[in-house]
Amino acid sequence: MSDIALRAPASKARRVVIPAAQTNALCRFRLDQNEVRSADADFRGGQVQIDTAEGGSVLFPTDVGLSLLAALDGDVTVELAGVRALDVGCGSGLYTVALLHGGAAHVTALDINELCAEVTTDNVVRNGFSPDRVSVVVGDVAALVVEERWDVVVCNPPHFPDDPAYAAADGIGAALVGGSDGRALYDVLLARLDELLAPGGTLLLTHSSLTDVPRTRRALEQRGYECRTVQICELDIPLRRYAAHRDVLLSRLYPLRAAGRAQFRGLRFEVHTLAATRATSSEEIR
Repeated sequence: MSDIALRAPASKARRVVIPAAQTNALCRFRLDQNEVRSADADFRGGQVQIDTAEGGSVLFPTDVGLSLLAALDGDVTVELAGVRALDVGCGSGLYTVALLHGGAAHVTALDINELCAEVTTDNVVRNGFSPDRVSVVVGDVAALVVEERWDVVVCNPPHFPDDPAYAAADGIGAALVGGSDGRALYDVLLARLDELLAPGGTLLLTHSSLTDVPRTRRALEQRGYECRTVQICELDIPLRRYAAHRDVLLSRLYPLRAAGRAQFRGLRFEVHTLAATRATSSEEIR
């Protein structure tokens, strides 16, 4: 990880530059003899360890997702101690475990992939936390029943546009592909955010530059959220899963770029870590 360039002006978002062709840059990666992939990452004085099976149906943490951990590790202004948190699209449990390391009282881990429930629970226990501090829910955030709003909502949405050439009805596909323009989960999350997030609560979002960051910022700010960019991570578009479909994927992205809805150069793009805090005044928009 020593080759990663960090630029952190005091008054601006930190910028992280991952060199071209480098992967697993934001964690310590290993693959053991049993074909188990492990990611170890430092987080707020602790260490997050996430294991998944090689070739399984639960997405292994990528640098896109890990960039949010790097952002929050370097910016402790987002308070996690004692919070009730919702991890939307929990996957392997990366954010669920990190939230517990940060002192969260309880985490609801939500994913449409039922295999994520077992993997997330295993990783929670692997990191020394009681499974009683986590409620794992299999389902879609669009249909999630909210009994009590959360203090923190975390999400790393899929960000590739769909195409029949690489469409797959499996857990990995659901974690990477987000509808015709890649924004499917972003838009559902924004539509339901007032129902999910308690007044004064914070949304922590990894936002791909392939999916129109300005559109999301405008939507949040128009609804009274204070939105700031904590970190910008520049890296290669992650094509490991879709290497054979690279040209098709790029052909889906080019029109979005021409319309100003995607930003990338060659195979380089950015991931913005956004922190959006909900208003607490009597004038908050419901």
